[in-house]
Amino acid sequence: MNQPTYLTDTDWLDFSSLGDDSTELAPSQIQRAAQLSLGIYTPEQSWQVYLNALGTIGFEQWMAERAPDIQVDVSNSTIWQPAYSNILAAACNVQVGAFKVCVITASKVGDLQSIPFAVVDVPKLAAHFYVLMHVEEELQQGNVFGFMSYPQLQSYKQQALLHVEEDFTYSLPNDVLSFDVDALLLNLRCLDSRAINLPVESSIANTQTDTSTALQQKLTRLQSELRKHPSQFLTMDEAKTLFSNPHLIDWLYACTRAEVVTNVPKSQPIQPFINVGRWLRNQIDTVAEELGWMLMPTLAPSALRRSEDFQPIREALEKQKIYIPSNAQGASRDLNSECAALRLYAIIWELNEVSDNPEWMLLIVVRSISSSLVSQTLRLEIRDKTQQLFDQTLEGDSSKEILFARLVGDSNDRFWVTVTADDTSVFEIEPFGLEG
Repeated sequence: MNQPTYLTDTDWLDFSSLGDDSTELAPSQIQRAAQLSLGIYTPEQSWQVYLNALGTIGFEQWMAERAPDIQVDVSNSTIWQPAYSNILAAACNVQVGAFKVCVITASKVGDLQSIPFAVVDVPKLAAHFYVLMHVEEELQQGNVFGFMSYPQLQSYKQQALLHVEEDFTYSLPNDVLSFDVDALLLNLRCLDSRAINLPVESSIANTQTDTSTALQQKLTRLQSELRKHPSQFLTMDEAKTLFSNPHLIDWLYACTRAEVVTNVPKSQPIQPFINVGRWLRNQIDTVAEELGWMLMPTLAPSALRRSEDFQPIREALEKQKIYIPSNAQGASRDLNSECAALRLYAIIWELNEVSDNPEWMLLIVVRSISSSLVSQTLRLEIRDKTQQLFDQTLEGDSSKEILFARLVGDSNDRFWVTVTADDTSVFEIEPFGLEG
């Protein structure tokens, strides 16, 4: 057998029609995917990486159930490498027998499927087959939704004059997919892998040195932008260079974790933090601004009474005998994912202004801001450099209550805040610190 097989009945098949072929996801597998997403720095990407990790686990298990004679290895997939998954929510380099498979996952099945351009156009990430998984996260189920081969995808690109979207993806209609999972298994079991020619990596090797050096210089100048998706600060050619250079991908990820800082030795890493000391002067620091924090109006009681947004929170705090002084300052930031819409408040005031090392109070508040995306469990965790200081979970309708914590620190302290909604959406906040 030397040609891919497609059973070309392209009538619309929804997930429910494939439900008998679904595979169950165990709690430990869900936890593994959630743990991976903790290393991803933007909420949107974190959620997609979480889904794709579930899809990859589901595909591995589905193969074990349907074709136990075919060896599957997902351990070297890009989805388990945070440097890649931080910018690419797809599982490239899944090894199935002699084939390279790319697993792409969606939680919703629509008329179009989004495929990251890099998994098609970058030789080291290209695959013999592209498998689209559908994950029902709430039902803890995964299913093979459809598949296509590399030649099939390239042929459609040429015929349809397919172009890369602004978010660095290709949009493919469902009618270019094959929905017959038996055809996929037949290909993986019987097809000779040499029947599908993948692009050769060495074809771009001669041009990588100069372009990768130039790109690294640009990224060095854009330190404050690097926590965004590459589509927001790179051109298409620059993105191809990035995805073609593993060392550059590792360097970029190290920058996002503040392990690499320009002109600073690796032995002396600098951890960026949100400088709440600037807030006391009604200023926003660069780190907070880049992460979407916005200064709140004056927090004097008279002003708070006029604030429809913060008034219910102030009243709830006062019932707990917690009063915000008139000299306090604060900022807020929205935390959004596919299943959560939250707002996080951080309020700061000094406790001892005359000391050489003044103490300060940090008040953290989190609440739901959407009536349609209401978390049933909401967890707030806070730690310093050495230990966990606060861990509380709110059960039930989180739209009617708030979670809050108070901490006292000095100029040597840093506080890390983590917010988790329904055990699926995890938001890790840059540490708070006070510096003059």
